[in-house]
Amino acid sequence: MEREDFINKVLKSVDGIAKATPSDAIFLKIEKKIKETTISTKVLWLVAASIVVLISFNIMLLNGKSNSNESEIASLEHSINKSNQLYK
Repeated sequence: MEREDFINKVLKSVDGIAKATPSDAIFLKIEKKIKETTISTKVLWLVAASIVVLISFNIMLLNGKSNSNESEIASLEHSINKSNQLYK
């Protein structure tokens, strides 16, 4: 019962709060600032193209590394002692 009273008291404590309304001058200033910070379509296309080029470059590098990595593993396998005794 005590807990429920506390919960109800907390919930009712915000009943008298009114919504804040900004003055027209501040509201217009905020809207102007938002419009100034929009990004042009040209910049968006340049960023998108840069990301595509970067991803393509990374994929090409990863494909090239996997081929050389396989040959390194094969040469390592041939160089290891056949009895798998690494320590004597």
